[in-house]
Amino acid sequence: MGLIDTTGVIVVFAGLLALIMGYTFRQRRVGPVLIAAGVATMISVVVIYVLRTLS
Repeated sequence: MGLIDTTGVIVVFAGLLALIMGYTFRQRRVGPVLIAAGVATMISVVVIYVLRTLS
């Protein structure tokens, strides 16, 4: 596993943690922000891997 693969796995787990925490705190002000951050993190990882595969 290279550095980019390891970083990708770490970022995926960070995004998953943000989604879990956002869903847990969904009634507070920070909940939707954490959910949006988690979704953006997951989308960014997918985009990075797709662009890396295409190049």
